[in-house]
Amino acid sequence: MSTERERALLKDARAGSQEALGELYRLHSRRVYNLTLRMTGDPAEAADLAQEAFIKAFGAIESFRGDSGFGTWLHRIAVNTVRDHFRKRRPQPTEEASLERMLEAADVTRTSRASRDPVEDRLSDEVTAALAALPEDFRLTVVLCDLLDYSYAEAADILEIAEGTVKSRLFRARALLARSLAPPAGEAPLRQRGNPGHPGAVREAGKE
Repeated sequence: MSTERERALLKDARAGSQEALGELYRLHSRRVYNLTLRMTGDPAEAADLAQEAFIKAFGAIESFRGDSGFGTWLHRIAVNTVRDHFRKRRPQPTEEASLERMLEAADVTRTSRASRDPVEDRLSDEVTAALAALPEDFRLTVVLCDLLDYSYAEAADILEIAEGTVKSRLFRARALLARSLAPPAGEAPLRQRGNPGHPGAVREAGKE
């Protein structure tokens, strides 16, 4: 989507346009859900957290200054929502009904349901388990850079850390993944199955 189109949607959303909110939701719901699913490993929990992130973002949309892209700002909210969830470690009430009320005029209920479908990266069970075993900060970096294709600079903006820290975490996370996914003696070498030591390798290792 062009920058001009996004600005127009944000302007309309700030003015109370439900159609603009619906379009922003359609554009970003899949990636936000992918993020929450890869962090939690539970589709229902991930759907609730994605809904919560959108509710927070739409409720604070008038405070969005445009210093970064809307998607970056939205993913920062999603990351913080996931982190808050991990800190609390207890189920949170679902606010899906509130989100659906906000989007009622845009008729995006079916899109909301679709965001619960399996994610498109199609990771294998082996790679999913290895990813889940990573420390939270490492997992976030891998999800943002290797699964959602954010650049180092964009990931640093989302996580509110230095770009060098993103690179360092990603390097260490890929090394841990490579060690975890190394085959037992006698099986195919890791490079034939996708090497998590290189960009995009999490996706490659998870291809079906």
